[in-house]
Order: sequence, then structure tokens, then C-alpha cells
Amino acid sequence: MTSKLVSTIFFVFIIPVITFGQLREGKVVSSQNDQGIGFVNIGVVGKNIGTVSDQNGNFRIVIDSIYINDSIRFSAIGYEPQTFPVRRLNDLPDKTLYLNPLEFYLSEIKVVYSKPREIRLGYPVISDALRSGFSDNDLGSELGVIIDTKKQVRLKDLSLNVGICTYDSVSYRVNIYEVVNQTDFKNILAKPIYISFSKEKIGEALTFDLWENEIIVEGNILVTLELFKNLGEGRLLFKTEFFTGYTYHRKTSQGSWTKSSGAVGLYLTGRVIK
Repeated sequence: MTSKLVSTIFFVFIIPVITFGQLREGKVVSSQNDQGIGFVNIGVVGKNIGTVSDQNGNFRIVIDSIYINDSIRFSAIGYEPQTFPVRRLNDLPDKTLYLNPLEFYLSEIKVVYSKPREIRLGYPVISDALRSGFSDNDLGSELGVIIDTKKQVRLKDLSLNVGICTYDSVSYRVNIYEVVNQTDFKNILAKPIYISFSKEKIGEALTFDLWENEIIVEGNILVTLELFKNLGEGRLLFKTEFFTGYTYHRKTSQGSWTKSSGAVGLYLTGRVIK
């Protein structure tokens, strides 16, 4: 397949057929204050079965009985994840799962910009000939690109090259992962990052500030956008360069990662520390 033959592509995900599925419901709350935790990633590890809790921590997930001995994971930025066998979901007291807040112990970092220098990480996609995006509107779906920062960099902003948007407005969660290997990624964020925009704002590039989050990266990172709430009916496609790399994606929370040829228009700028 080449860009001469295809003007628009969609990432295709294989959706398992679920039979005799059981609906599991519950709520995820903080052990610190008993408050519901919004937009928690919930899913059967390594399977395309998952969801995201609502803003109050409530969740609903249908799991086939064949996965009863698989592991389910609950994770949220800023909290310790919990992983346990699916069968234990029925044993949760009052259908409530508690997550413990993470404690961050940061060593002192001395940042010296002898000659402040900004760099671009990744590449903008100018051409509108090829477009790609989420195949459907599943909570927890993610797509993104791997970027090699080469140096230690404090991130300044995130930019997107959007080709088509039929939604009046959209919201995504931004995730930034350390690349452990080509299929294993570790989220490095200390707090969630959300971005929103309307279709009227689509132009050459959409840019969102990251500086206030004080994110320092080095080496290979995976930067993704995640569907954390239902957007309704519509389409959003990103400009895509077929020959420059890959787009990584997964269908649901805690699902397995795959990659497709062609990099979506997602890139960063930052300030070099060293």
C-alpha cells in the first residue's frame, strides 16, 4: 500500500467476540479521602477488553467468562495501580475499589540554561494527502508516536496536525511514556494532562502548552492521545506521513500495543537542559 493508492486510512483493530459476557459494575475511589477518581483506566491486561471510569469513578465493563483467570488492572496517573484476577471483581466490598495516591520524592534538579535553546521533537505533517485516526470511539483507545529526544529536554508544548474534524469539540488525555521496549511503555506523568479544541480552531497546527507541567524527558518516549470520554458521533483524522515512521495504538485500557506504518501529525517542542 502506498500513499499514491490511498488518500485516507483508518487503523483497524481486531475486536474479540464476547459471548456469555458478564456485566461488572463498581466505583474507584481514593483511599486518602474516599472521593471517586475520574477517568481511571480499567482493563484485562493484554486483551482488547477495557474501559475508563466516568468523572466520578463509576465504571461498567463486560467480561467474558473465559477471562475469569486473567488479570484486570486499574490505573490512574498519580495513584498506585492495582492488578488482580478478574474473578476477584465479584468480591469487592460494596463494589468499591480503593487506589492509594503515589508519593513523589524528587531529588533536587539544578536546571541551567547557558544558552536557552528550543528544539522541535518529531516532525509536523504538512501534506493533507493521507489521513488516519481512531477506528472507533472506544474508551481507553490511544494512538501516538515514538520520539527520540536525544538530549535531556523540558517539554514546552505539544502540536497536532488535524486533517478532518466533524465534532463540534473534542477532548483528549495526553499520555507520555518511557519506552521500556517496543511493546512495553511506562507512563511518566505525575498528573493528568487534558486538551480540548473545537473544529473551528483547526488550521496549520493546534498547539497546547506543556511548560507548566514541568515534564523533563530524555531518550525515547511515546506520546499519545487517549479517548477518556465518549465523543458521540463524528470523525477526527490526523494528517499522516506514510514513510516517516509508525503510529502506535491500542484499542482499550490495559490492552496490547500494536503499530501501523505511517506517523500521525503529533510533535513536541522543548528547551534543552543538557
